Amino acid sequence: MRLQHLTLLAALLATPLAAHATPSIVNGDFATPPGGVFTTFPGGSAAITGWTVTGNSVDLVGSYWQAPPGGGQSVDLDGNAPGGLTQTLATTAGQAYRVTFELSGNPDGGPTTKTLSVGAGITASLYTYTIGANSHADMMYTPEVFDFTAIGASTTLSFLSDDVGSPYGPVIGDVAIAAAVPEPLSIALFGSALAGLGLLRRCRG
Repeated sequence: MRLQHLTLLAALLATPLAAHATPSIVNGDFATPPGGVFTTFPGGSAAITGWTVTGNSVDLVGSYWQAPPGGGQSVDLDGNAPGGLTQTLATTAGQAYRVTFELSGNPDGGPTTKTLSVGAGITASLYTYTIGANSHADMMYTPEVFDFTAIGASTTLSFLSDDVGSPYGPVIGDVAIAAAVPEPLSIALFGSALAGLGLLRRCRG
């Protein structure tokens, strides 16, 4: 009976280290459809492959300004007025994920500080980008990360402009996601737990 308990405890301790399927972002580089110079899509549109436009509208930007570091195209989340994008991902409940993306701001007009809300499930975070130094030729993208833990088998990822009444918004590109891996400390604790189980078995054997 003690051996059964030890085996069960070892399995439970191993659970956080188990591999989980990693969801993928469809069209995370916004490469399709071709945006030309730039194209405005209204709220409700699914014309940007894999994404649904929310709010007023967004601009899919092609040659109008510098592409993100990873290539592809970018999206200005203020089209004619503030808007956003959503995409539903297949996730594993209880699994932690990290979303990465490049952030810039439309240099053509205010507000000087662009504000972006990123959300997934019950988690949301605000990001800001201040224009002034960036330009069409050098958008000065900054890499950003957003972490969340899934609470179900599917999770809707959203990018939403928090600007007010502006057609010059936060700009995103190079969106990607990966399952978070255990921290080294967690692995060390797991090893210590297994060592403790071995010692317990010897003491009671």
